[in-house]
Amino acid sequence: KPRSPMKLLACSFLFTGAAAFASGTIHSINSSHRPSVVRSSLFKINHKIQMSTKASEEEEEALVQTASSYCASNGILMGARDRSTNQPLGANIYEPAPFSLHPTLLPRAAFDKAYEMAVPFNNVVHRAASKYDGWLRDAVKTAAEGDKDFTGKMLGLADDVVQKGRVQNVALGLLRSDYMLHCEAGGSVEDGEDAQKRQFDSAIPLQVELNTIASSFGCLSSKITRMHQHLESLGGPTTGEGALPDNGAAEGVAEGLAMALKEYQRQREEHGGKSDDANDIDEVVVVMVVQPGETNSVDQRDLEFLLQQKHGVRLVRRSLNELATAASMSNGDGGDFLGRELIIPDGDKKVAAGVVYYRAGYTPDDYPSDTEWEGRGKVEHSAAIKCPDIFYHVFGTKKVQQVLAEPNVLRQFCESDEEEKLLSSSFAGLYALGEGDDSAAVEAALSNPHGYVLKPQREGGGNNLYDDDLVRELKSMSYEERGAFILMQKIMPPSVPGKLVRGGEIVYDGPTVCELGVFGISLRRYSNESGKDGDGDGDDEILLNKVVGHILRAKSVQTDEGGVAAGYAFLSSPRVV
Repeated sequence: KPRSPMKLLACSFLFTGAAAFASGTIHSINSSHRPSVVRSSLFKINHKIQMSTKASEEEEEALVQTASSYCASNGILMGARDRSTNQPLGANIYEPAPFSLHPTLLPRAAFDKAYEMAVPFNNVVHRAASKYDGWLRDAVKTAAEGDKDFTGKMLGLADDVVQKGRVQNVALGLLRSDYMLHCEAGGSVEDGEDAQKRQFDSAIPLQVELNTIASSFGCLSSKITRMHQHLESLGGPTTGEGALPDNGAAEGVAEGLAMALKEYQRQREEHGGKSDDANDIDEVVVVMVVQPGETNSVDQRDLEFLLQQKHGVRLVRRSLNELATAASMSNGDGGDFLGRELIIPDGDKKVAAGVVYYRAGYTPDDYPSDTEWEGRGKVEHSAAIKCPDIFYHVFGTKKVQQVLAEPNVLRQFCESDEEEKLLSSSFAGLYALGEGDDSAAVEAALSNPHGYVLKPQREGGGNNLYDDDLVRELKSMSYEERGAFILMQKIMPPSVPGKLVRGGEIVYDGPTVCELGVFGISLRRYSNESGKDGDGDGDDEILLNKVVGHILRAKSVQTDEGGVAAGYAFLSSPRVV
């Protein structure tokens, strides 16, 4: 219920009831088509967890209290929302982020494979972004024509950068490839415990998406791992050495931003800006592009504080609108590096944007007017190192994911046949719409809607279409409109027991499924200096290329979407078995 303002203090930690679970955060699907449930054998794998948490209500309540207190004490928080309206209660009012009381079981082979694919996917992203004229633009063309107001404008901005010439030739990628486990057939108690166990162990990770912009929750996920490790140190269950892997996502993301800023400062000196006197600035900083009213600001602020404490790097927060209206180029249309420095007022000072890190700009909602597109364009034409630049951002569209899965496409971006085989093994069935003859794909989806997902060129959760919504949309769209979507095989994961906590209470106790995201960091120089030829055939200079950590989100088997910030999923950490 709405609370009296007298009872709310800034930076309050709210431990409230479970009404959010009943307010639309869990979305049902047809029970006969829920992900396969692996019951008996996994309860045995997780035997100590089940015994310890079911011993008594008092013990379970104490564990929830300890975990919730850990969240408050260590900043595992999100902006508090009104339980009846789901609207933010106000700035600087927080509550514990939704979390899983216990780590989520994950096959070791799947976890290791997801990590193994991170660096090769880093390479694929950069190589494809280097081939904008030669490959990437054509790959996204159909989606841009079907989604003119967003994907189309992204492509237009990329065209403009290529035409005018790229001022900054180094790109930073803070990438996150998300996977769900997939079983070819559903499991049941009747199959027998051994069969269910084999199904779980053999489940393969299939890629849900590869995020190239605003890859979030690196900081909170690192803390959730430490929370589960702390709870285990109190005498909780163990399943062998290394069962709860360490998570360096927060430190890795901070390292990438710090190294990018260092590279910018090196370039600045190379172009004659040996001191802050050049362009009359006071400091070179990282600029985080944010959404107004952001409820995941703690994850962002953690990164800000980590940069300052460990790397001596200052981060400032600006919206796209603020960049459009307040930021300026140091020399108007000057073509040289110092002439295209992005200068931002900061109180009574002026700072230069050495790195622009997008935690916004991935959804049409972030561009309510042409002003925001003006701000995006100003950044893209500046000397700042972008995370991502427009070419990396275009790569992250669902259309590129679908095109890469076509025969003989991925190999050109891989170092070997073996690498291509590794990465392509993570692709679910992906089908083009709105180009060529798409009638077979459309008919397959209409005749078996529970086996597919209709995906638009969108990020942030809550955008995909399932079941009856998929059928309704496919029947109503024209051929050109279908081009804005791709069709994807629905991943069917095994489930494991889970207890999901929101507002200091267990709001769900039952079978859960999870989504594992792996963070890769890439800082490298394009081989095509001008950005106009787009061939990318030369050798890129790699400044940083590594895998740094992970995020795991758990959710009820009745939930299709997977975003934590969007209210669908709960932060967890993997227990590899």
